[in-house]
Amino acid sequence: MTSNRFADRLRVEVGGWVRAGLLRPEQAARIVERYPISSPWFSRPAAIFSLLGGALIAGAVALLVAHNWPGIPRWSKLSGLIALLIAAYTGGIALRERDRARLGEGLFVLGGSLFLVGIALVGQLYNLHGRTADALLLWWLLLLPAGYVLPSIALLVLGWGGAAAWYGALLLDHTTWLGREMTGSASALVVVGAAAGGILAWALGTLHGDGAYRRVRQALEHLGLATMTWTSIVLSVFAGSQPRLRPERHWPVTLITVLVAAAIAVCAVWSRLPREHRAARGGFVAAWLIQVVYLLAVVAGHALAQPPALMRALAYAEWALCFAFGLTLILYGARWNRPAWINWGVILVGVDAVARYVELFGTMLETSALFFVTGVFVLGLGWALERFRRRMTAQAGASVSAT
Repeated sequence: MTSNRFADRLRVEVGGWVRAGLLRPEQAARIVERYPISSPWFSRPAAIFSLLGGALIAGAVALLVAHNWPGIPRWSKLSGLIALLIAAYTGGIALRERDRARLGEGLFVLGGSLFLVGIALVGQLYNLHGRTADALLLWWLLLLPAGYVLPSIALLVLGWGGAAAWYGALLLDHTTWLGREMTGSASALVVVGAAAGGILAWALGTLHGDGAYRRVRQALEHLGLATMTWTSIVLSVFAGSQPRLRPERHWPVTLITVLVAAAIAVCAVWSRLPREHRAARGGFVAAWLIQVVYLLAVVAGHALAQPPALMRALAYAEWALCFAFGLTLILYGARWNRPAWINWGVILVGVDAVARYVELFGTMLETSALFFVTGVFVLGLGWALERFRRRMTAQAGASVSAT
């Protein structure tokens, strides 16, 4: 698919080069012939029938094993699983050495998934009982070292996805060390989501740098920035609403621990930022630390059962923080050529503007007029923000080209 996009774009660009006099038509034709458009793999009959036949055979084997599962000896089950694991990783390494990296990554992911199947199988065979979070913890603790040793980007993404699933299982299970403090508390859920799913995920992604683990960095940064956008809007709307956010009347120690971990990770990001003068790097780190301080203020406000007026003030403060933080992402994304930061900064500013608009004018207009005026506002805002995003992205590319 990537090669087809390149070939399509090349045909458009070559036409412009001919019109500008940079190439002669015969030269353009030879360039275009050098990069033909190939049909995608899934449009080939052989590929479709191969997938369909493989799926049917796999289904037949699965049904056969499921039907005879109680009668299969325990050692046969474990031996079969271990053989599949060895085959998946051995095949992945062999394919990668033969320049079949994508197929090799697919086998690595299959082997990583079999790790989780193995944990469940061992628990079933030996009647081991435990929490779902414990099984997920063991799974991603096995996956991540394997991903870094191989190294395998797909396996690392799967491993960090397992870590996110483990964290979610902790929150949903009220018997865990973290889930006990989340019971019935919307404020704690939002804050812990912003701290771990937002700030900590972004920081861990940035620590991977721009080298071999660049795609892992991008995946974690997207997760962190998306979570920060969602939680910032929720806090700005509901942080001052006592019925929505229940007063805790106690200090949630585990929640504060997560916030401290997020602050430490943000400080560690300092070493991975572009080598500029300290004021620029310090300003960016400070913008993230301000988010941590704000979340701590929300926790303190509910722990000390502060009056609604103070909590509403925190909600109003989040309005300004959303705009300032989004603008910071845009400016630093343009400065350091991080298009993802620019895009998410524009989204944060736009969504915050729409939320503020609806909150301020939603009760002042009739329903039909509200929808019409809001639609016009959103269209205009989207057009303006898209132009701004393109300008900042182009500026980022120009600055990199200049250096």
